Amino acid sequence: MSTSRAGARSERRAAGEPGYELRNYRLIERSGQEELATVYRATHLTLDRPVQVHLLRRKDWISASRFQLAGRLAARLEHHNLQPVIDAGHDDRYGDYLVTPQLDARPLSEILAEGPVAPALTARIITQIAAALDYLHSQQVYHRDVQPANVLVSEQGAAYLTNLSLAASPDTPDLSSIDEADYLTPYSAPEQRLTHSEAGAALDVYSLGALSYHLLSGEMPPAAGSELPSLAHRDASLAPADRVLQRMMAPQPEVRYTSTGAAAGALRQALRAQLDQATDDMEEGRWETSAEWLENPLETALGDDLDEAFKDFVARSRKRADELHRRDVIRRMLNRWSRNGFFRRRGLGQLIQPEQIVSYNIYFYELSALYETRSAPVARTRPQGRDERISAGIPIDLWVADVPETGPFETVREQVILLPGSTRALTCPECSGSATVTCQECKGKGIIEKVRKVSGPNNATSNETITSNCPTCRGYGRSECPACKGSGNLIEEQVFSWSRRAKIFDNSDDIDDLPGLAIKRRLEPIFAGKINPYTGVWHSVAPLAETLREAIKEAGDDTRLLDAELKIQGATITEMDFLLDEKPQRIYLVGFDSELIGDWSLLNLERLVLAGVAAVLLVLLIIAAIIWLVG
Repeated sequence: MSTSRAGARSERRAAGEPGYELRNYRLIERSGQEELATVYRATHLTLDRPVQVHLLRRKDWISASRFQLAGRLAARLEHHNLQPVIDAGHDDRYGDYLVTPQLDARPLSEILAEGPVAPALTARIITQIAAALDYLHSQQVYHRDVQPANVLVSEQGAAYLTNLSLAASPDTPDLSSIDEADYLTPYSAPEQRLTHSEAGAALDVYSLGALSYHLLSGEMPPAAGSELPSLAHRDASLAPADRVLQRMMAPQPEVRYTSTGAAAGALRQALRAQLDQATDDMEEGRWETSAEWLENPLETALGDDLDEAFKDFVARSRKRADELHRRDVIRRMLNRWSRNGFFRRRGLGQLIQPEQIVSYNIYFYELSALYETRSAPVARTRPQGRDERISAGIPIDLWVADVPETGPFETVREQVILLPGSTRALTCPECSGSATVTCQECKGKGIIEKVRKVSGPNNATSNETITSNCPTCRGYGRSECPACKGSGNLIEEQVFSWSRRAKIFDNSDDIDDLPGLAIKRRLEPIFAGKINPYTGVWHSVAPLAETLREAIKEAGDDTRLLDAELKIQGATITEMDFLLDEKPQRIYLVGFDSELIGDWSLLNLERLVLAGVAAVLLVLLIIAAIIWLVG
């Protein structure tokens, strides 16, 4: 569709007024253009946080409906590989808008313009986008527009899926009137239609396959239904990936992988030789076929930005995973474990049928936040000191004013502070600057009269009036002005209340289905340092972003998040799914000492029963002996 004239005028106005304030945001400069929106770098005025503002540039009702759909879905969905939406609304001047964090990433389409992407980075991007798509599918949302323009990639290789404007969901508006030319791309499945009843995961599996082909070949995917050119013609080492891509992009939906995660896993398996060459700490070619290393979003987004302790922890975790994933290593480990306990099942390593081995790291976050509150200035007056000199000035900004120095994250009770530059002298309205007022004691007469009784002859009494100088004004009839304390002037100044308080926020990766106690016993500190909680990269990790949002939420017009210190602890874990006695089971190997956590299936039930029977018999014998002795 072409941009409407109204939309073009709106774009020109914003481009001509980079300092324009849209609600609570100041637009700084235009940074790009999307299918439906123009993107501006901006600043959140209250929080002083860098953000991106997306202004709808098409004014037809279908575009507006799609734009609003994208905002609604992104606001309620949360995944570390989905671009988050932190605000949305309508501005009378510029229309609909969305606000997203300022991510240090660029569209995948720009990267592909430079040529094909290395297999290792391809696998990393596809794995992350697949994770986002699987999450969407679990929420009954199907993207239907996976293409390079809708994927952002950071310098560290963190990938974010964007633009849910064509997604199928329970609240998707009727988009059937959109022309196919406006939404079908070379990445669209041949059966794709814009009706919710025909949407499913197979659509996104196909698009993910088309995206993978473009990344590895550097060429646009062929038209749907056409023969897929072999990657081996370009690079013989990519031949194993051909079979995976052909299945992902099969014309028949039922032939494709059942999930994007399964497709991404198969592609990673096909690229193992290239992954071995790209890394010097893992040899995936020697791994169990079902083994996989999962990068934590923290490692993907911030691995290059954190200190050496974090990098050392990740390096040790990868080395451990590389050792455990090698063929038959866990089998031999289970056999040793079996031999070292009387009640453990014998030959456990030979009894299991491994299905999947996955290693990854779990992180716990502690955020110390320091808040400073400065209330809006209020005016107060006081008498001017006799020797006080007032120099004219201009009140400075409330948040620029100097405050007492405090220790890091120190809580300080409320204090009243003078706003510099706000002091001015006024003529006292009570005395009009004369410094005195009519004496209230003598009413300005200077004397006071007192009546007293006196005794006369024959004990007769009479009243006698006595006059004397007024003790307050000493006979002058005027006294010091109580308002200005005799200075003739008042001082008017602005003051504000100031305080600081510290608060700690805790969060972690999801450990609901994991052995939490074993993980917490093996946590080790891997990062501690000051951070800027408004920097977009910190918001690319879901549990950390949740923590930061909670901390930022406590700020407001009078309160600012002044300082933030982040501490991170980590533990490494391997989980293995396997069949034992034809039943699905799972064990966990936690920490660098690989503590084994499982269930009763790992134990020798016959020995447990015999031990139980023996214990019961022993108790019975003891009871019988006691009865015999007592009797």
